[in-house]
Amino acid sequence: MSPSPRPLLACVEVGGGGIQTVLLDGPAAEVLPGAHRPAGAALLIAVPGLITGSRVLAASNLGWYDVDPAEQLGLAGPAGLVLNDAEAAALGESALRGGTDLTYVGLGTGVGGATIADGVITGANLLGHGGSFGDRSCPCGRTGCLETVAGGWALPDPVTRYEDVATAIATAVRDEPLATAALVVVAGGLSRRHPGLVQAVAGALPDRLVEASAAPAGAKSAAAWGLAAAWDRVAEAVA
Repeated sequence: MSPSPRPLLACVEVGGGGIQTVLLDGPAAEVLPGAHRPAGAALLIAVPGLITGSRVLAASNLGWYDVDPAEQLGLAGPAGLVLNDAEAAALGESALRGGTDLTYVGLGTGVGGATIADGVITGANLLGHGGSFGDRSCPCGRTGCLETVAGGWALPDPVTRYEDVATAIATAVRDEPLATAALVVVAGGLSRRHPGLVQAVAGALPDRLVEASAAPAGAKSAAAWGLAAAWDRVAEAVA
């Protein structure tokens, strides 16, 4: 039996700096500010936090704890799929590169990380809340997380010392046993505002290929394409 045609996908990405919806209709993409679910569209959501099923257990930068994200966004639910934003973006970066294995580092209000191998998430919730990078408290409740020296909330605006941030990111990548991919993608709002950060991370990781996001212009990240890839995989499994 052939799989059913993919419906219109309303891919909502929630971030500390704002919310964006990408409507995916086959190869066509429309980027909209805010959270939207057109009639008949499947709702897919990417959130920076710990996810279980269709609920967000904890998203400290949003103040969300054990909530239904569709309800929080004022959208008709339930969502067909909810993923951590870094995992969704990592899947999207891989999909946009034709299925390339990679380690993803998302620099925004917080820091997210994930690894992709053979189109599957093999490492999740990486990098941001690990390590020992000083004695500053993190919103997660720990001390010295990578996020305390590389997250947007912890950095001056504008960022002037890329090398310090890049060195910390490189250390976190090297110290993470699951971050073994030859390609490291540095993406997120902070890297878009400060593209020099990508070059600085490349200099701090000379043994890896370091690239900026492959997400189309105007999109917050590649999360929408990752949500779509995950949706397609689930659809194939049940077809």
